[in-house]
Amino acid sequence: MTLDQIVRIQGIIDKRAVRCDTLEFLNKTRYSHSKKANIRFGDMHIDHFLRVVATMEDEDTLASLIEKIATRHAKTN
Repeated sequence: MTLDQIVRIQGIIDKRAVRCDTLEFLNKTRYSHSKKANIRFGDMHIDHFLRVVATMEDEDTLASLIEKIATRHAKTN
């Protein structure tokens, strides 16, 4: 099931229109190294999207940890 399908189902269940910022997000793309192409978020299956988000969080955490270490190292030198 893709994110587009999930959002459409949610709109039906909630009897509400989908927010415009949600639709804007679904139309954004990210580069897939395995497919060597840009993939639209709305076309992603939910399990793939969750893996991407988890990876992004891990990368952000690692980047912030490296920044903290570099900052502390700069202060001690």
